[in-house]
Amino acid sequence: MNYDSLLFSELRMICVHSSVTETSDERIALAITANDELLSLGFTLSPSDIVKLSVSDDLYSFPQRVRSYIGDVKAKPMYPDFPSQIIDMDDAVFRFHQLVHYLSTYGVEEITGTGVSKGWLPKVKDTEKTQSDDKLLNAKVLQLIDISDKYKLPYRKILTRTERIDDKQKLMIRECLKHLDHDYISSVKVTFKQNLLDVFNTIFTDDDLSASDKLDILHLICQHTGDVWKCMDYALTHAKFHFRTSQKRLIVKLFESYPAEDFKANLILSNKKAKRTLLMLKYIDFNEYSRSKAHKDAVSALRSGALDSWESRAKYLVQTNDPEAINYYAQRPGIMLRNLTYLFRHGYSKIELSEKLTPQADTLKTQTLISLVSHFSRPYKCWNGGATYAEALQICDVVTSLLSLKLSALDTVIKGRKVYIDMPGFDLKQSSIRTSNKSSEGGYIRCGLAYKIPENVRIVRFFVYWNDKTRVDVDLHTSAYNLDGSRQLIGWNADFKADAFAFSGDITHSDAAEYIDIDLEKGKSFVDTVTANINLFSGYNTFGEIDECYVGAMAVSKTGENVKLYDPKNCFFTHYLTGKYKCINYGYVDVQNRVIVFDGVENAHGYYDTMIRNNSFSLYDYLEMLFKAQNVIKADSADEADLILVMGKQSNDNEISLIDNNFFMQ
Repeated sequence: MNYDSLLFSELRMICVHSSVTETSDERIALAITANDELLSLGFTLSPSDIVKLSVSDDLYSFPQRVRSYIGDVKAKPMYPDFPSQIIDMDDAVFRFHQLVHYLSTYGVEEITGTGVSKGWLPKVKDTEKTQSDDKLLNAKVLQLIDISDKYKLPYRKILTRTERIDDKQKLMIRECLKHLDHDYISSVKVTFKQNLLDVFNTIFTDDDLSASDKLDILHLICQHTGDVWKCMDYALTHAKFHFRTSQKRLIVKLFESYPAEDFKANLILSNKKAKRTLLMLKYIDFNEYSRSKAHKDAVSALRSGALDSWESRAKYLVQTNDPEAINYYAQRPGIMLRNLTYLFRHGYSKIELSEKLTPQADTLKTQTLISLVSHFSRPYKCWNGGATYAEALQICDVVTSLLSLKLSALDTVIKGRKVYIDMPGFDLKQSSIRTSNKSSEGGYIRCGLAYKIPENVRIVRFFVYWNDKTRVDVDLHTSAYNLDGSRQLIGWNADFKADAFAFSGDITHSDAAEYIDIDLEKGKSFVDTVTANINLFSGYNTFGEIDECYVGAMAVSKTGENVKLYDPKNCFFTHYLTGKYKCINYGYVDVQNRVIVFDGVENAHGYYDTMIRNNSFSLYDYLEMLFKAQNVIKADSADEADLILVMGKQSNDNEISLIDNNFFMQ
């Protein structure tokens, strides 16, 4: 995927060139017509962006540009008139067709040793697809940005979020760094340290930058030597543990650009990290290139064992029941927060832990607190025994209180305002906020959010399309968890149709498509949840190696021999799979609550992996807590509100995007 496609899929932004000085009635009319074309693709522009498009050089080509960013299912399934052909098909016929198809690919290759590019497919009826389904979902708002902000705005928006970026956002940041000047890069504070790694390494390995420029920029983006150690480890690993002499000198100079006390404090945060630090010091020949006696002395103390790690000191105090242990831990509230279970099991009460952390609640990360509340609020069945569950409840009380205090300290645009929540397409009570466990596949609407399935939608359709210059075999499967506790499997090595399910057939070559339909009307009497799982069976080791693998979930109300099987305007969500894995739990449908969720959990095995759903601390719960902490008044209608809270892009000036404001977690 190129940068413009990523800008569209990850941020729902499109760059335009604006050179026309004035708009006109004719250009406004053309822009409205272009927006009508977008609606057929499931997208729309805000009124202000329609005006912006009217003065853009891209006015005439804009709909086609958007179409080029949207994926397409470019091949027919094994049975082109799916699902009717499958529903009416005898089991023996289906199995025979599949057997011949397998023999024509894997069988021929095994017998002859010659590769097969395309296997046999049955000659069945293929009706021309002339009819489109009704428009079933609300159009998704896009944002136009000026070409001058093409790299600046995304760079700042992605890196100022206090959370780990996904793999596709990493690609965007690497591209941005090629086009941004040093002053701009230095002006953006990277708030989540893990995200600093790619930025650091890109600058560190840029041969077009002088050593002094690199030193200045790296010193500005790293707040202390702890950042440098993390980034150096990342860079060293990517360089296969070999730095050039100039790179060694640069790293040593960078360390010595910070005070010696800071350098010493970050040498040995833990015993495990100390071993890694000693190894890295060896690879940069620190003593040879160091020019600071104080920094050299700190390294000597580390090598001689004279330095105690902060972590080992903290745990020693706890294990020896030292009364100063809790005060020592409180010096680093973030670490103390992550060690609550450890401290609780060593006799510290809920009251003691709360008393030490409460004064420092405003320094804690909202994302960490949300993650911990979600974890410790899980239901009884997720814990090993009653004692563990009872412990979790007490820790949850501590963390929930801290989260409330943290939210009170935030300075947001909704503070003290009258706010109306306008998110008709989402079920907030069925949605969760993923922080540390986000999917690497990204997407603008993040994993864990529950889309409402409209009442006029009869079928949810999962699909996968893939193509490559070589033969690749991708498989789509679903697992239905029934209300009576039984389980129904649909896929190549299971049923191809059963009650509320239909599978379009397993294709084993490239330029192919597979579909699975879930009939909600038929399933509502016996199905609880249905998960979709996508596997790379053969051809490569990871999805990222395939030229194109496009997947998604779609709403369907009409089926028939002449109805199009794929319709972009009715897709809940879609993704190009690009990750370094070969199996993904892609999403699930909650049939009883009529919601669908992008899951995006990667795993290394299994065609029908189980799903553990966790919305015990839902987005609804979070917003209730946020509104209370921020003294927000919930409005009953948009007309009486100061601000309108929407999930995606704002379409009017008084709207605020929950996603673009990162759920107000900063």
